[in-house]
Amino acid sequence: MNEKTANGRTADRTGPGPELGGRLTRGLRGRTARGLRARTALGLGGRVALGLGGAVVLLLAGVQGPAVAAPPVGSTPASASAAEGSHTVELRSTAEGFTAPATTRPGLTTFNASTTQEGKGWIGLVRLKDGVGWDDFTYDLFRALGNTPAEVPQGAKDLNRDATLLGGLVIHDGQPGSFTQHLSPGTYLLFDYLAVADAQPRYRWLTVSGSSVDQGLTPTATVVSKNVPGTGPRFEVQGRVRAGQPVRFVNRIPGQVNEFLFVRIAEGTTEADLKAYFDSMPDDGSFPPGSPFTSVSLGSLPLSTGRSTVARVPTGTGPHALITWNKDATDGIKLVKKGLFTIVDVD
Repeated sequence: MNEKTANGRTADRTGPGPELGGRLTRGLRGRTARGLRARTALGLGGRVALGLGGAVVLLLAGVQGPAVAAPPVGSTPASASAAEGSHTVELRSTAEGFTAPATTRPGLTTFNASTTQEGKGWIGLVRLKDGVGWDDFTYDLFRALGNTPAEVPQGAKDLNRDATLLGGLVIHDGQPGSFTQHLSPGTYLLFDYLAVADAQPRYRWLTVSGSSVDQGLTPTATVVSKNVPGTGPRFEVQGRVRAGQPVRFVNRIPGQVNEFLFVRIAEGTTEADLKAYFDSMPDDGSFPPGSPFTSVSLGSLPLSTGRSTVARVPTGTGPHALITWNKDATDGIKLVKKGLFTIVDVD
C-alpha cells in the first residue's frame, strides 16, 4: 500500500504487494507465448523484489514498514556526478518513460539515475550473450528471481548462461543515486525492473565504443557477499559505511545473482529480531506484519557472480539492515532465511 510521507511524497511502504499482481496480469496481454510464460511465472509472486530489493519477481523491494520522509541529502548528494572529469551517463525516469543515451565510451562509467514517478525507475544494467533477446532474458529473469521456489534453480542456470547482470539502483522519487561500472566495447541493455511486466516494458540498448576512460566513484566501504564454509551465505562489510557516500559491492557467491539493500531499522533491533521476521515470511512474496523496517530500501540491483559495482544512494545515519531479497539459486529459498543479512551502523 502506498501512503503519503510527511513531505507529501508518495512512499512505497511494502515493496511487494497485491497491487502489482493486477499490473502483472495486465502485462500478459499481447505477449508472445514465451513472454506469456515468463510473466505468468512472475505474476505468481506478487510484487517481485528483483533486488528487484528482492523480486519482480519479489520486485526488489521496498520493504514493509511505516511510511517515512526521505532522509535529508547531505553535502555530497547521491545525485551528484562523480569527481570532476569522470565519465557519466544520465538516466531519468518519469511518468512517460525513461531517457538514456544510445552510445557511450568504454571504461569506468558512472550512471546517475533519478525518478519522478514512484513505482518506476529501478534501472538495471545487463550484457546479454550473443543471440539472446529481450523475451529470452526476461523469461530467465522472472524464474530466477521469482516467488516459485521450484522454478528458481533452472531459471538461475538459464540466466547465468544467457546474461551478465551488472547492477543498477534501487531508488525512489526524490532519492536519486549513482553507480559505477566498467564497460567493455559492445552492446548493453538498460531496463526498468519495475516495468518488465508492463504491457510496454521500459528498456534501451546502449552501444559502447571509442576511447576508454578510467575514473569513477571512489568507495569508502566495501560489501562482499560470499559463502562461508560451514555457515552459509553472508555479507562482509569492510571499512565504514557513511551516509550518502559510495559503497563497493562485490558478489562472490558461485552461481548466484545477488543484490544489496540498505533499510533503516529501529534502534535496538537485533539480528535475532531480523532472523525471526525473515523466518516468518512466506514464499509468495508477501510481507507479514511486525516489520522491523522503518524506511524504503536503497541500494544496488543484482550482480552476477564475480562482478562488482560502486553504488551511492542517499542513506541516512543510524542502524540499517543490509539485506537481499534474492533467492538461493539451488533451491529457491530466500537468502535472508539462510543468514544473508547483517546490521550496519551508518555514520
